[in-house]
Amino acid sequence: MGNAGKKTVLIKAVSELENMDYSKEPELNRIYHRLSDGRKQFAEIFEKNIKAVMQISSLDLMMQHQTERIMDISRNVAIATETIFGSSGTGNSNNQHEELTNTIIEVSSQTQEVYSKIEESQGELTTIKELSNQAIEVSGEMQQDLDELLKMINCMNDVVEGIDAISLQTNLLALNASIEAARAGVAGKGFAVLAQEIRGLAEQTQKLTQSMGDFVDSIKGASQKSVESAQSTIDALGTMTEKIGTVWELNNENQNHVSMVNESISSIAAVSEKISSSMTQMENQLRNSTNFMNNVSKDLKKAAEPVVDIEKTLDEAAKQMGSMTEDAFFHLENSEFARYVSNAISAHHTWLANLEKMVKEREVMPLQLDSSKCGFGHFYYAMTPKIPSVLPIWNALGAKHKKFHKFGEEVISALDNEDYFKAEQIYREAESYSKELISDLEQILQISGDDVNSKRIIYGKSSN
Repeated sequence: MGNAGKKTVLIKAVSELENMDYSKEPELNRIYHRLSDGRKQFAEIFEKNIKAVMQISSLDLMMQHQTERIMDISRNVAIATETIFGSSGTGNSNNQHEELTNTIIEVSSQTQEVYSKIEESQGELTTIKELSNQAIEVSGEMQQDLDELLKMINCMNDVVEGIDAISLQTNLLALNASIEAARAGVAGKGFAVLAQEIRGLAEQTQKLTQSMGDFVDSIKGASQKSVESAQSTIDALGTMTEKIGTVWELNNENQNHVSMVNESISSIAAVSEKISSSMTQMENQLRNSTNFMNNVSKDLKKAAEPVVDIEKTLDEAAKQMGSMTEDAFFHLENSEFARYVSNAISAHHTWLANLEKMVKEREVMPLQLDSSKCGFGHFYYAMTPKIPSVLPIWNALGAKHKKFHKFGEEVISALDNEDYFKAEQIYREAESYSKELISDLEQILQISGDDVNSKRIIYGKSSN
């Protein structure tokens, strides 16, 4: 082969950035090294661009999540404020609390009135208790007097019985005198008349003593009944006094309780007035906080708009750079492609670990649900490997990748509905399904490493 032919071969090699001996053609050697350095720089820029768009996507996701959280908090605070205080400007809660405070004050006044009445009734009970004690004392004295009267009646009964005995003896003496006068004849006539008179007097005396005895017996019976009635009265008064004492003690306890209740209600009324004032301040603070969080949410949304534009620009740049890799001057090496795939596997494991953490902690956290914006998505939709054995696996990854991210949406929906069992089931499905994705990526790595026919993989822009 002549020099011209050799130069033609070298020029073609330079155009394909093949590493050959360019020492005999210094100019081509310089061009080759400049192009080779430029390709390396392009690869570095492409890698940095992929990292940048991934970070921007992560930042956008975080800002959206935090914005939604702030909006949720704002809505919850607003709902709580409306529940506690009513609609803005109505002041229903304050009016209700003022009514409650006034009611408490009124109850306190009524309790004080009840306390006063209990105090009055306690005084009346004390007076009744003293009168009852006095009645018991008087009844006791009366019983003593009746006992003395009964003794005197017994004495009178003895006297009547003595008189009756004397009249009986007198009657017998008069009878004997009459008999002796009859024996004496004329001489005893005068004595007989006297004896007859004495006898008549004795009979009248017996009649009187008998009547007197009946009268004394009647007085004695009445006196005994009076004694029994007095004793019953004393017993009844004693029982009544005990009951009055019990009522007095209960009334005294009630008076103390009402006093304590009155003091408590008065304290509650004072606290209620303070609470009413504090609630007004709290209402204003809550409404101001709600407005502040709404404004912060709007500001965050507005601040996120440039981030979305930047993400879109970087994603378009990544796809444009992916198209540039069709040119031999900007191709990617197998090792570079393998690094992207390895990073995709790591990102996949991280995403699945975050999904598991959400399920375990039962709390929604920032999770990328858009398959085109995750750690693998930006690279996948920018590049298409041209190795025939890799291409079918690569093309099938798009649909599988979308389905995998769909599990994230379903888990978040289950957590929002507090269906934690369903969330656990969905995660298990995602975990099982992820093994297929990992297997595909590992197979791509295997094929890329086994490609001995070329040290390079030529890429083009994905048609997905």
